[in-house]
Amino acid sequence: MTIFYILAAILLFGILITVHEAGHFFAARLMGIPVREFAIGFGPSLLTWKRKKHETSFHLRAIPLGGYCAFYGEDDTKGEYLNDPRYFGNFSVGKRLLTIIMGPLMNLALAVLAAMLLFGLSGIPVPEGPPVTVVQSVNQDGAAHEAGMLPGDTFVSVDGQAVSDNLSELLAQGEPGQPRIIVVTRQVDGAQQEVTMQISPRFDPVEQRNLIGIMMAVTQPMRMEPGSLFQVMGKSLKLSWDAGRMVVQAIVNLVTRGEGAGEVAGVVGITKMIVDEIQRSQLEGYLYLMVVISINLGLMNLLIIPGLDGSRIVFLLLEAVRGKPIAKEGYVHAVGMVLLFALMIFITFRDVVRLF
Repeated sequence: MTIFYILAAILLFGILITVHEAGHFFAARLMGIPVREFAIGFGPSLLTWKRKKHETSFHLRAIPLGGYCAFYGEDDTKGEYLNDPRYFGNFSVGKRLLTIIMGPLMNLALAVLAAMLLFGLSGIPVPEGPPVTVVQSVNQDGAAHEAGMLPGDTFVSVDGQAVSDNLSELLAQGEPGQPRIIVVTRQVDGAQQEVTMQISPRFDPVEQRNLIGIMMAVTQPMRMEPGSLFQVMGKSLKLSWDAGRMVVQAIVNLVTRGEGAGEVAGVVGITKMIVDEIQRSQLEGYLYLMVVISINLGLMNLLIIPGLDGSRIVFLLLEAVRGKPIAKEGYVHAVGMVLLFALMIFITFRDVVRLF
């Protein structure tokens, strides 16, 4: 059964990569730009075919770690195709820009479609009660830990005021160090019990607010029920937007603070995550991961890193401003691709070590 889940994960990678490269491919066809080679995967070719009409060779390759849509003379550092009418640089900046940007955009579109399928099959969530605030973790040196608060505790009240999604606001009402009476519920021997504790919040000068030393999560009881097409579309757009915002925030935190650098996963790590999620939540989890990973792939490709679509877009915009291409662009992308492959190998090796 594990083999089935691994194959499902590989299929997910294949769908995401194919959709991305197909965005480049069909945009190029629409713009009249010849495509030299379209490939899914890297390494030895397992399956090859060629359409004489468009002179494009198609390949299914052995290593499912990516893919590419190659154009004549793209990243050509030797000038081999400069006099070839099929040369990518012969076409207008606008046509090339649309061809490049359609790869990431297709991933974003796929995320919305996968979300629509998810909500179409499972129904849309409808609130079935007020929000609740649950303790995710407790800091060892915090006030909550000293009072005996535990992960999994659900807040009931602070000084007699009911807690829903307003815990921070309630804690802000008192002075730092002022004892507060907090009531939570927790599971004890399979039964819910109320626990009352006295906690004195501490003022955090960085956060500029009273804290008790916990990580919390606000959730809301939901039931799933069939929705109209417009409801499904609305929920799908919101889920995709939230996933995109989460990815952007993670990238910002990684670049500015270094947060999450040790948690970045490669193909092996993501495959394990997909397998675990499919085993836990079956098709719904599979579609949810398709949404999140497709958004991730689309936005990551828009980063201004040599070798990625974002960098190519920047070079095209500079060419539009200057009126001529930048001579060494091919070298920049070539070096960028080498560094990206090296990073991918390093992350994959780390993923394998973590498995054992």
